[in-house]
Amino acid sequence: MLLSQADIQNLLQQLPLLTFDADRDLAFARQPLARRYLAAYQLPAGDELPHGFGKLDVAGERIATHYWLPRGAKATLVILHGYYDHVGIFHKAIRFALDQGYGVLAFDLPGHGLSSGEQAAIDSFHTYGDILRELLIRASALLPQPFHALGQSTGGAVILNYLWRFGADELAPKLDKVALFAPLILPRGWHQGRFLFYLLKPFIRRFPRGGASSSHDSEFNRFVENGDPLQSRHLSLKWLSAMAAWHQFVLSSPPLQKTLLVVQGTGDRTVDWRYNLGVMAEKLPRAQVELIEGAGHQLVNETPEYLEPLLAITRRFLGEDEEG
Repeated sequence: MLLSQADIQNLLQQLPLLTFDADRDLAFARQPLARRYLAAYQLPAGDELPHGFGKLDVAGERIATHYWLPRGAKATLVILHGYYDHVGIFHKAIRFALDQGYGVLAFDLPGHGLSSGEQAAIDSFHTYGDILRELLIRASALLPQPFHALGQSTGGAVILNYLWRFGADELAPKLDKVALFAPLILPRGWHQGRFLFYLLKPFIRRFPRGGASSSHDSEFNRFVENGDPLQSRHLSLKWLSAMAAWHQFVLSSPPLQKTLLVVQGTGDRTVDWRYNLGVMAEKLPRAQVELIEGAGHQLVNETPEYLEPLLAITRRFLGEDEEG
């Protein structure tokens, strides 16, 4: 059952402040409207699965945040969605993490989903990194460590921003295992279209969003394009400016000496993946790069022939610390 705009507005008004105190946080996810939201997006729910669902005031924004804390969780997987996306369409990744025995922390980036902010816009990717830092600090009071992280597209950029800027910050929790799915350095077509962007930037704020064809799953594509009330229908020029600055930040940053996983589909038509892999070869010299032949951009929402190899690769990568 899809949510109406009235449902969304009521949900926004009812979201409680999260405290990362399980005795206080778990009640809202059991409320009728919250259950409708969870059912609409196939997110894990049930009285036997502790689920904190609410909002946090961070960096001047109200950030819609979830955590799932199964009994005996061995660590926490932090899941970050991509541009236009939100926690609701990452149900497969969340269930994967729970099936592997992890707790989960996930949140809607500002301007996305149930979080506040200008729709699909951001002033700087540093704001994303600042929010991640603050949420990890707060979550440390309850969620089991170590923290691992999984980021799709822009979510991967958020994780990299955090690692570069806060890797030596003693107050910032460490990210142990990091998996990046189709991480964003530059989008497809940027080199050819950037001149048009700079020409139009003084005159318009946004472009209409193009059609959704980021997965081989046609049902998912239809849902994103026509059925999901939390999707933005426009591309923000403010976001494009922040993305261009992010690209320059990456180019000017020293190589990141951390072992991490990069998974990329060769059928991706959203990011400039060949260029991005070249940059990452220099800036992420210890990255384990895995290509999935023919897979599209939305790797966590691909059809089984692409999703199953992705999850197998990720399962092995996350399991290496336990085997050792």
